[in-house]
This record gives sequence, C-alpha cells and structure tokens, in this order.
Amino acid sequence: MDRKTLTIILAVALIASFFLPFFSAGGFSASMLDLVKAPMGGWQKYLLLLFPICGLLLLLGELGSNYVVPRSLLTWLPFLVILYFLILGPIIDGRKIDYVFKALGKGYGAGLWIAIVSSIILAFYNPRPR
Repeated sequence: MDRKTLTIILAVALIASFFLPFFSAGGFSASMLDLVKAPMGGWQKYLLLLFPICGLLLLLGELGSNYVVPRSLLTWLPFLVILYFLILGPIIDGRKIDYVFKALGKGYGAGLWIAIVSSIILAFYNPRPR
C-alpha cells in the first residue's frame, strides 16, 4: 500500500473517531464531540478538535497533492494529543504515575481505540511516496 492510500484511510479514521464513543463505562458513553460541547472542562477539551482538523487537512492534502500545513506536523499532532490525554494530563493533575499506567485501556470506547491506532500508524509509519 502506498503512502497516499494509507494516509487517506487513516485521515478518514481520524475524522470518524471524533464522532464515535471516546469512552464508555458503566453504560455511559460519550464521543469527543460530546466532550467538546460539554459545559465543564478547561482548555484541554479543545485539543480533541485536532483529530478531525488534522484528518481533514491530511485528506485534502493527499487528494489535492498540496498541503496547507506540513504533513509531518499533521501526522504527529494526533499522537501528541493522545499522549497528553492518556499519560501527561493525569500526571499534571496530580495522579500518581502507577495509577495512570494501571488505568490505561480501561473504559476506552471505539473512537479512542481508532484514534490511538491511526495516530500511532500516522506518526511512525512513513512509507515513501510513489
């Protein structure tokens, strides 16, 4: 699979992950869109908007062969947001590091899993364009 096809697939996956459940626990689930629209939360919730924005810019860049923002930045931003929400954010809020790593993977929804997998592939797998 060449870089263009892979980037288009992963860009669509990033956009779709924004609308799928971000977390689901105890019969309650919320998408990234629900979290951004929620009245509570600080500035961090707006970082979730980077998933559809980066996905859309990657999709338009591959389809039009002209990136507005450098491709390397668009592929690393979703991965950095994932790292912030899963590891750095809880540590900054004062949780112990062992609690943070014990909680990884618990209560994740389909949208978060898709965002994790697609952002890791976008960040680290970079085949040569044809």
